[in-house]
Amino acid sequence: MANLNHLSTVLVCEDEALILMDIESTLLSAGVGVVQSAMSLEEGLAMAGSGQFDAAVLDLHLGRDGWSYEIAHRLKEKGVPFIFSSGTIDVVEGFHDVPLVMKPFPPTR
Repeated sequence: MANLNHLSTVLVCEDEALILMDIESTLLSAGVGVVQSAMSLEEGLAMAGSGQFDAAVLDLHLGRDGWSYEIAHRLKEKGVPFIFSSGTIDVVEGFHDVPLVMKPFPPTR
């Protein structure tokens, strides 16, 4: 497992509770200090706008709320690195350089 103890605060935007808990647990086990979670586009936008993050994990499609691209734009403006997680490979223009981690995630060892 990667050592992420250099990251003090990571934002995770994920609308599926079990997946969110898995990501949180994995990040904390890897050494992240604090994981702040958002389960909707509205929560994610508020947190991205007001919080200080070292990195972020954004579910590409946040269910009924839509896509996380607006959150990604806010993070990009603030210089916060982020990755997308998704079950699809469709990424809009302007974000093709962002790493995409495909779901389902492989089990960690």
